[in-house]
Amino acid sequence: MRIGNISKQRETARGWLVGQFFDDGSFKDNDVEIYCKKFFKGDKSDKLHTHPQGKEYLIILSGKIKMQVDEEIFEMGEGDYIAIKAGQKDKIIEILEDTEIIGVRYPSVPDNKIILEE
Repeated sequence: MRIGNISKQRETARGWLVGQFFDDGSFKDNDVEIYCKKFFKGDKSDKLHTHPQGKEYLIILSGKIKMQVDEEIFEMGEGDYIAIKAGQKDKIIEILEDTEIIGVRYPSVPDNKIILEE
């Protein structure tokens, strides 16, 4: 057993808490990926992408974002969550307010993020 710390892992692992990509056996998991990340107002760095396998869930803990899933564009705020199916195209278009998001993807598959735009 090992106890993690979200604040520390934001610095050392870009917010990732669990996943197949960890070398450390304590947080290595082929079944699920979990992250808790902070995003700052005005950020537009996300690229349209897809995950060919599994599902992704996003939970907005605080803040507000503009999001695209396939052709639909909408806003999400504190308390909102979404399930994105395998193969759907998604992108956080813009961070409208400083935002904290928990994301869960399963399964944890290597190279399961395909960028669709430059």
